[in-house]
Amino acid sequence: MPPADLPTERLSRFRELLGLSELEGNPLARYAASLGAAPGDFADRIQAFVREMPQLRIIQESLPDPAKLRRNWEEWFSGLFAQGLGEALLTRLWRSGQAHVAHNVDHRLVSTAYALARRHLHERAAAVLPAPELPEALRAIDAMVDCSLLVETDAYVTFATRCELEVVQGIAHQVRNPIAAIGGQARRLLRRHGQEPDVAEAAQVVLDEAARLEALARSVSRYMDVTAREPAPAATPLAALLDIVRSRVAALPGRQDTAFSADIVPSDLALALSPSDLDALLGALLDNAYRYAAPGDPQVRLTCRESPGRPGFATLSIDNTGQTLSAEDLTRIFSPFHSSDPQGTGMGLATAKTIARKYSGAIAMSLLDHGTRCLVSLPLATAGAEAPA
Repeated sequence: MPPADLPTERLSRFRELLGLSELEGNPLARYAASLGAAPGDFADRIQAFVREMPQLRIIQESLPDPAKLRRNWEEWFSGLFAQGLGEALLTRLWRSGQAHVAHNVDHRLVSTAYALARRHLHERAAAVLPAPELPEALRAIDAMVDCSLLVETDAYVTFATRCELEVVQGIAHQVRNPIAAIGGQARRLLRRHGQEPDVAEAAQVVLDEAARLEALARSVSRYMDVTAREPAPAATPLAALLDIVRSRVAALPGRQDTAFSADIVPSDLALALSPSDLDALLGALLDNAYRYAAPGDPQVRLTCRESPGRPGFATLSIDNTGQTLSAEDLTRIFSPFHSSDPQGTGMGLATAKTIARKYSGAIAMSLLDHGTRCLVSLPLATAGAEAPA
C-alpha cells in the first residue's frame, strides 16, 4: 500500500493515546548507542522464535528471499532508535500487517514476536542503563513497541476485513446475473404457457424466489458497502434528508398508505454522519417500520432530540403500530438474514446497526403496547461544522 493510503489520522491518535506525543522527538534516540547497538542479536532472537513455530518457518522458507523476514526485524529495531515512529517506519509496519494477511500468518504469533521484542529491550535496558534512567527508558520502550504493534494490527485487521468484504461482495455480484436469467426464463414460461395451471404455478414460484434472491443480493452489496466505508462525520441536517428518504420508502411496490409524522427538535438539528450513511440508516429503519406497520392502522412516527443522558449525542426514535416481538426476536432482530417476512432479506436492521456503531452510536428495539420502537443514539454535529454539499 503506498504511503498516501496510510490512515495517518488514526495512527496519530494511537501515538496520542500511548503518550508519545508528550515525548519530544524520538524518545529512544538518546539510547541508540547503549540499547540499539546490536540489531543483529535482536534479529537472531526473533529468528530463533520463527524456527520454533512451524507455520512461520514454512512461510519464511517459501519466500523468494528467506532472509527477508530477519532483515525486516533488524530494520525495525534499528529504526526505533534512528527514525522513531516517523512515516517511514509507520509505512513499513502498515505493509507488514498486510503481508501477514497475504501469507495467512496467525496474528497471535505476530503479537508474541512483539512481546519478545519488548522483553529483549527491557533486559538490555536493565543490563546497561543506570538505575535513575531506567524508568524513563522503559516507558519509551513500551510506548514504541505498543505503537508498533497497534499499527501492524490495524493494518492486519483492515486488510483482512477488506479481503473478506471483497469475497462476499464478489459473490453477491456474481449471483445477480444468474438470478436475473432465471427470472427471465420464468417470465418467458408464464407468457408462453401461462394458460397451463401446473406450469404457471411452478413458474410463478421460481419468479418469486428469483425476485427475493435478487433483492437479497442487492441488500448484501449495500451492507458490504456500508461496512467497508470509513466513518466520515459531516454536519448532515436530519429534516431535509428525512423527507427524501421517507418519500422513497413510501413509494416502494406493495407499500400501504401509512400515516407518517416527524418531530425534530430543534428543527435544524444536524447529525455528525456522512449523508450516504445517514441515508442508508434512515432508509433501513423506515423500511422496517413501514413494512411491519399494522395493516388496519398503519402509523409511523419519528422523533429526534438531544440525548439527556449522553452529551454530544441525539436520540432518534421510530415507532410503528403493528405486531410486537417475542423475547427471542429482540435478541436476533439485528442479526443479518433474520426476517419474519418471507420476502424480506433480513439485512436492513443489520445495516442500521453497523452504521450506528461505526459512529460510536447504539441501536436497540423495544416493545410498545401495540407496536415497536427503535431507539438509535447518534452523534450531533458540532457547532460551526459545515454541511456537505
